[in-house]
Amino acid sequence: MGTKNHRIGAFAAALSMTIFLGAVQPAQAEWKIESEDGNSSIKFGFLAQMRGEFIDPDVGNSQKDLFFRRLRLLAGGKINDQWSFFFETDTPNLGKGDSDDFFMQDFVVTYKPNSDAFMLDFGQLLGAVTYNSSQSAVSLMATDYGSTSFVWAGALDTKVGRDYGVRARGYVFDDHLEYRASILQGNRGADSSNSLRFLGRLMYNVYGAQKGLFYTGTTLGTKRLLSFGVSYDTQEDYQTTSFDAFWDQPVGGGNAFTLQASLSNIDGDDFLPSLPEQDNIMVEAGFYFSSMKLLPFVQYTSRDFDSAALDDVDKTMIGIGYFFRGHGGNVKLSYANVDSDNGVDQDEIWLNLQAFSF
Repeated sequence: MGTKNHRIGAFAAALSMTIFLGAVQPAQAEWKIESEDGNSSIKFGFLAQMRGEFIDPDVGNSQKDLFFRRLRLLAGGKINDQWSFFFETDTPNLGKGDSDDFFMQDFVVTYKPNSDAFMLDFGQLLGAVTYNSSQSAVSLMATDYGSTSFVWAGALDTKVGRDYGVRARGYVFDDHLEYRASILQGNRGADSSNSLRFLGRLMYNVYGAQKGLFYTGTTLGTKRLLSFGVSYDTQEDYQTTSFDAFWDQPVGGGNAFTLQASLSNIDGDDFLPSLPEQDNIMVEAGFYFSSMKLLPFVQYTSRDFDSAALDDVDKTMIGIGYFFRGHGGNVKLSYANVDSDNGVDQDEIWLNLQAFSF
């Protein structure tokens, strides 16, 4: 009984703190420095995601934590009409265990010579293996990314899904077709003799392109977006092929629904044995009620291994978000069940508070 009361008390404390902080709605402001001629500029921002987490496996002790899931400083701007830049730091999971890493997560310089049809990105690039894995964490509809969206990241020796390299990117056919072609470090091996990593992507945008470095999630009824994408990622004999779709649709009165789905086949082969062949699925859906600023959502992910000796894993999440200041300030509560073929069953409750300005 004492353990149960303790975890209920810890979660109630997180809820009370989130409600208190959520009631404070700071004015939206832009912190920007600009040259006199307006040709050069830099602006600054931050992202803070506080999380209350309760994890209850059917074996072992339950876990209770209050921590910063993400704590980031952002900056971006332009040098002139052809050169722009973006960088951000992160201290992920600060306060959870001994995690206190502070590092440069993104540093991207973009060269756009003449038009949106061709540009080059240099630096730490977030891999668009699926739509979800290239989304901005700010605009996520659920309390986090799909559990299968970054299963490749560790084996390829990336930094939170970021890899060093160069990417050609452009928008053609009246902005309906986006292409991304990246040459990246990948897993260098002990003597750096491995071949480089190649990641290519095509995405058809029915209603026009998203031209930023990152894809958006739900726009809370402000935009109509529909896209279909395919990606191919390879290094040595590792390869991932992915198909995805994203639909964000206003339906009147400020209301909207958002749907997203992806299917990936991953095979690390002999090069990355920690990535046995598998088919991964991620599906999420939500409906935004503008008058109440509420967005109930559901997310499902599955990891289906080719080998019968490995245990498949399914995760089902349901939740609701209160977007009191859009993506600039919101609270999300979710419950998830993780079910593995080995009989292990785990319940997860996450409570997120987000504050963002950029």
